[in-house]
Amino acid sequence: MSTFLSVVLLTGGDDATVLRTARSVALDPDAPARLVADAASVSADGRAAVDAALPGRVQWTSGPLHTRVAAAQGRYVGLLAPGDEVEPGVLSAVAEYLTARPATDVLYVDEQWAAPGIEGICTKPGWAPHYLEGWDYLGRLCLVRSTLVEQVGGLGDGPAAEWDLHLRVTEVTDRVEHLPVIGVTRLQPPSTQPDVVEAGRRAVAARYERLGVAADVEVAHPAGYLRVWRALPDPPPLVSVVIPTGGGRREVRGESVLVVETAVRSLVERTTYPRWEIVLVTSENTPADVVDKVQEIAGDRLTVAPVSGEFSFSHSVNEGVRLARGELVVLLNDDTEVVEPRWLDRMVAVAQDPTVGAVGAKLLFEDGTIQHVGIVHDDAWLPVHAHRVGPDDASHFGAKIVDVDYLAVTAACVLVPRQLYLELGGFSEELPMAFNDVDFCHKVVAAGRSVVCTPFATLYHYESSTRVADVRPFERQYLVDKTVELAKHDPHVNHRSVR
Repeated sequence: MSTFLSVVLLTGGDDATVLRTARSVALDPDAPARLVADAASVSADGRAAVDAALPGRVQWTSGPLHTRVAAAQGRYVGLLAPGDEVEPGVLSAVAEYLTARPATDVLYVDEQWAAPGIEGICTKPGWAPHYLEGWDYLGRLCLVRSTLVEQVGGLGDGPAAEWDLHLRVTEVTDRVEHLPVIGVTRLQPPSTQPDVVEAGRRAVAARYERLGVAADVEVAHPAGYLRVWRALPDPPPLVSVVIPTGGGRREVRGESVLVVETAVRSLVERTTYPRWEIVLVTSENTPADVVDKVQEIAGDRLTVAPVSGEFSFSHSVNEGVRLARGELVVLLNDDTEVVEPRWLDRMVAVAQDPTVGAVGAKLLFEDGTIQHVGIVHDDAWLPVHAHRVGPDDASHFGAKIVDVDYLAVTAACVLVPRQLYLELGGFSEELPMAFNDVDFCHKVVAAGRSVVCTPFATLYHYESSTRVADVRPFERQYLVDKTVELAKHDPHVNHRSVR
């Protein structure tokens, strides 16, 4: 049997853990796979037991981890810790997948480990490059073409060697694919020890050094989630915050408030970003005293853009962007309130990545639960908010903390380069109210740019958590006609579990 896959064991382990992994590989007897293990980590009796469990399919080597990877003879190489178990049939499935799709350079599967409830069941999205900079979600088992490993200089040593390899290989290829099956049961969950977290931070920082991009990498959460701050030019770009308003009121924390006043006051009093203006888009029914109140708060930052006719969110934001002076524009609902003072610093920093075309924010309901951290697609390929009404915490593998790639984000708060907005034709005025943001984000993706939600940028959105979207039949039909084919490529649809 030729070696198609080399499964290399990380440093450490003992007779029992290495045998545990070997026995799991043995449950897939026809897989073209070989286990590469450290001879020094087990006793002579231990090696004999492993050889007996996996006859003719063990390659014993000595020396550091990088030498074991270099000695591996498989066309693809993957890493496991001693004691990790491969699920029966997975290695054969991986080999079949890679044989059928020979252009694939990187293939990863889902994984699990012991944890309360479903907290240890890691069903992963498809290729999401910004997510990989915040957490090594490729994890185990991740198979990388051996020639590519050699091309990027082989495997490093240290506690973040896997993450470092995943970062380096994805700098030279985007042929990364996901096989949505639970393929590995880890003996231990990903480490959150401070030295391991710091090693991961250094690995991501080294990526930016290799790319020649000035950036600071910080630990966003002790569980090992990271945040990258790309450097801003001096002076930073002017941002135009476009706010359509009818001057409506809503009950917030038990009091009736003029929502646009709350939004603008929070912008002025909390936003730390230095260069921004407001384009207030008013309708025929917006009371004059509302405009006066906003003028009083915003001062010379304010431009008023009146529009006539029946209210259309799409027409309003298009007119606001037309009059905007900023290099970047933020579309912002009038029923929002800034929570994180550096929200705009964050969104602008993410937009410094030239591959990014739209940046969304984390929006919270009044009770602090999640209203938005990105948009995914349901079983009918229609858009829904990820993690809606869930807790604002570190669950679901950092997806509410780190930057994550999506096909769409809500326009209740979204930042877009103004020139790109205009090139793409802005928001479709065929969709005056619903789904215009999803349609626009799909145009961004179709143009070859990324849509990223950065949860550090946090605002309240005073929309009721029990509100049912008022979607008219023609709006739903528009989505079916224009966006379903792209929606079928949503990286967050894990076909293993929903189809």
